[in-house]
Amino acid sequence: MILYQKDKKNIWLDGKKGQINMKIVITGAQGVGKTTLAEQINKHYPDFKILPEAARLAVEAGYKLDHTATTETELWLIAKQIELESEESKWVADRCGIDLLAYIHHLFSEESSLIELATKTLVPRFRKYDLVLYLPSGEFPIEDDGVRTTDIKFQQAIDQQIKDVLETHKIPFIRIVGSPEERLAKVKNLFT
Repeated sequence: MILYQKDKKNIWLDGKKGQINMKIVITGAQGVGKTTLAEQINKHYPDFKILPEAARLAVEAGYKLDHTATTETELWLIAKQIELESEESKWVADRCGIDLLAYIHHLFSEESSLIELATKTLVPRFRKYDLVLYLPSGEFPIEDDGVRTTDIKFQQAIDQQIKDVLETHKIPFIRIVGSPEERLAKVKNLFT
C-alpha cells in the first residue's frame, strides 16, 4: 500500500520491494502524548522502530533540561538528535529537531549565536521528515515522570514556539487531537 509520494518516490507502508524508509516525527510540548502515540504506531506497524529520545539520553549522560539547560546541553542535544535521525530504517520519533529548535528559541532567546547555529544545522534536516504529526498542548494533564517539567505555562510557551517553527519554516504537518485511541485512529486513516 502506498501512503503518498515524496520527491516523486512512493512512500510504502508494507514490505514491498522498492520501499522507502519512512521517517515519522511526532512534535509537541512535553506531556502531550507523543511517546504514547509513537508506541501505538510501533505496536500497529512493528516495522517502524521507535527512536530513543535525545532529551532522556541527555539526562542519563548527566545534562540538565528545560529551565536549567545550558548552551552545552543544547549543543549535545543537537548532535545527538542528528545522530539519532540518521538511522536508515523506518522509524517514528517522539521528539525531533523541530522540538529542539523550539526549546532553544524559548530557553535561549538572548543567545543569537546558538539560535543561528541551531537553525542552520536543524532546519535543512526537516525536509527529510516524511510525515510530521503535531500534538497540541491542553489535551491532557502533564504526568510527572521525573524527567519532564510539569509547569503548564512552560508547556504552553513551548507549544507556541513549536507552532512558530512549523509556520516560519513552512513545514507541512498534520494536527492530531483527541483521546489516545482517537489519535491512533487518525494516524491509521492516513495509512489507508
